[in-house]
Amino acid sequence: MSHSEAFVDSSVFVGLHLGDPRAKELVKKAIARGYTLVTNPVVFSETVYKVMFTLAIQDGLKGTYDLKKHLEEYTFVYERVKSAFEELGEAGFLKIAPITENTIELASQIGKNFNLLPNDSLIVATCKELEIGLILTFDSDFKRVPFLKIFEG
Repeated sequence: MSHSEAFVDSSVFVGLHLGDPRAKELVKKAIARGYTLVTNPVVFSETVYKVMFTLAIQDGLKGTYDLKKHLEEYTFVYERVKSAFEELGEAGFLKIAPITENTIELASQIGKNFNLLPNDSLIVATCKELEIGLILTFDSDFKRVPFLKIFEG
């Protein structure tokens, strides 16, 4: 098991992009304790979507259909999230793990075994595949996974 790596879930990245001080503090503490942060493409996708959706709701839009009609106003979020990932990566703090065929196979089993939504099962499968036992998240669903510990800071 990798004791020097911790997976970062989208709930933390969304918090960072929306100004949640808890997210910033959690990431700062993990880095200060010497953890290399790891994430995957699913987290990029979830982060972009959730930030777009939240900003759209704050702007008075009514949901996904409204967001799709006004998507051009929110596509800047792609670059913003990508840049944040790149900055953390270039500083040596973040690695992006690929999703492999094995990840998908594991995710299928994990989703059923721990009653997780598909994206969460891909996240857990990535952790299992890379032997990462620690996750930065605000999502309580990960508490159902016995081989993952939630980083408390």
